[in-house]
Amino acid sequence: MLNAQFFTNTGQFRDKNEDAGGIYYNQTQQQLLVICDGMGGHRAGEVASQFVVDAIKTRFEAENYIEESQAEDWLQTTLGQVNRELYQQSVESTEYHGMGTTCVCALVYDHHVVIANIGDSRAYLINSRKIEQVTHDHSFVNYLLMIGEISEEEAFNHPQRNIITKVMGTDKFVKADIFVKRTRLYNYLLFATDGLTDYVRDDTLQQLLSDEKEDLHTQGEKLLEHAEAASSKDNISIILAEIEGEQV
Repeated sequence: MLNAQFFTNTGQFRDKNEDAGGIYYNQTQQQLLVICDGMGGHRAGEVASQFVVDAIKTRFEAENYIEESQAEDWLQTTLGQVNRELYQQSVESTEYHGMGTTCVCALVYDHHVVIANIGDSRAYLINSRKIEQVTHDHSFVNYLLMIGEISEEEAFNHPQRNIITKVMGTDKFVKADIFVKRTRLYNYLLFATDGLTDYVRDDTLQQLLSDEKEDLHTQGEKLLEHAEAASSKDNISIILAEIEGEQV
């Protein structure tokens, strides 16, 4: 189990917060981390993100123990079921037609995490020397980056970086990317919506988390404040989790 906290901020340029997330526990106190970034007109974005968080939470809290060998299948199956329910709601309600949300979530084990993601909300692992982006953005700009059409610098400043190629809720079927990562060489696991990552570079995130004298709440608030200072025009949400510590 990780010492983890969820932080969220509507930001300076938005009227409402379309992000949702939290840290949840099942019947045997296993830990699940989840963040979603909703999209759609009217209230549809906040409805989509909260719907997915609540549905995953309900399913997880009803579980007894999820074996490590079952983690990938549980995440993939759960996200698939929740996606179909969200899609059905968007089809049946004119008000919510076209709503969707990103999702990044993780089941936590003693020495590793199993992470699932759909969309461009990110998971990072961080230590005193490096920051590793675990997830791959499902976005048009990341596609251009992967095929070598643009550089990382061009990707960070690209005017179309908010075009997402896969989300939950807009299609009946969706498949998450799954990543299994050992954690013993890292100090932090960070989940973040693009309100942080579109405005604060990865190396800056790593530097901001390098002061081990600060407690977790102070570290998390510092990331949100830095995004605001960088004129983030979106909601800003993170989960910051402390890993026991790197071992060399």
